[in-house]
Amino acid sequence: MKGVDRMITSYEIFVPTIMGSGSSLRTGMKLRSFGCKKPLIIFDKGLKDVGIADVIVENIKSAGMEIVIFDKVLPDPPDILVEEAAEIARTENIDSIVAVGGGSSMDTAKGVNVLMNNKPPIMNYFGVQKNLLPGVPMIFIPTTSGTGSEVTNMCVITCTSRGNKDSVVSPVCLAKLAIVDPDLTLGLPPKLTAATGVDALAHAVESLTGGQSNPLSDALARDAIRTIAKWLPIAYKDGSNLEAREHMILASTFAGMAFTNALVHLGHSIGHTLGAAFHIPHGIACAIALPEVIEYTAKTESDKVRMICECLGADVEDNATYEEVGSTAREALRKLIKSVGIPNLKDLGISLEDAVNVAPKITADAGLAIAPYRITAKRIAEMIKSAYDA
Repeated sequence: MKGVDRMITSYEIFVPTIMGSGSSLRTGMKLRSFGCKKPLIIFDKGLKDVGIADVIVENIKSAGMEIVIFDKVLPDPPDILVEEAAEIARTENIDSIVAVGGGSSMDTAKGVNVLMNNKPPIMNYFGVQKNLLPGVPMIFIPTTSGTGSEVTNMCVITCTSRGNKDSVVSPVCLAKLAIVDPDLTLGLPPKLTAATGVDALAHAVESLTGGQSNPLSDALARDAIRTIAKWLPIAYKDGSNLEAREHMILASTFAGMAFTNALVHLGHSIGHTLGAAFHIPHGIACAIALPEVIEYTAKTESDKVRMICECLGADVEDNATYEEVGSTAREALRKLIKSVGIPNLKDLGISLEDAVNVAPKITADAGLAIAPYRITAKRIAEMIKSAYDA
């Protein structure tokens, strides 16, 4: 890596992780080993309908726990819902939290933990928080392969009064343990497999090209990109392929580790803004202009974008200009994203005018602070136009 001998950097692996088929059946035992007796179990009603939640609940009960359930999780969890769950947690005097599900369940759990000993509303704590009072031990059990939230130190919450998404970044958002069981992702519908898979892809490519990247995040991101490129199309076509599910959930966790260390940038700024404006699922919103975003990064991050091309199996000439490198990456990413049926803005029924009009709001997103170089609303609008019907 160019300049690595002059680099001063730091990185961490925050969350101990157990991974493997059937590992979720250790949940109750692990809670007991932490000295916990009364966990709050957080999930959405869909997980109960497919039987996953009941298996985890019974496993925890069998370990002798008194349980409290919150099963009202919604996508892009709104602050008022998080505050409702936190009120239940405090009233019931729970001593631990188990979140089962996708990013929304884990974000809800993190928000609850922030409010266990810090006065609501949660919007008071948006941003980086280093001095919050600690919460309770948390165990996160993902059932999708996308957010990587089980190993991150942040939660994304919808602020209903402002009509946007914001995040809390704090050690209080860290799990004490992640349990990564690919069995829980078997049979995940193709559309959800695709949407969560491209979310993990966005985490990986943005963490590789942003201003906070480091040797550890780069290694994790490259492995995640290679794995997603190979196994996401297989998992999309055959939801019962356990090998594909194992690879995808590991890639998601690696991508989560990468972006916890290196953070994400413009792609997620666009995704957050489009998602809030048009109620687009998070993974799809982040994927819409991702190829254009990585093309933009090639101007200053040509070596990193070459790495992305290599991981995607796209050939780049040794003497290629940064424009050619960026173009190759854009096309390779677009091919992968389209191969798993991710819709564009036109497919979603959003007018080009409405989509372009959000560009100024994107420039206000905090993620732009670590974008490779400054970008204007006009340039972002051009990216949205390029991606609109791609």
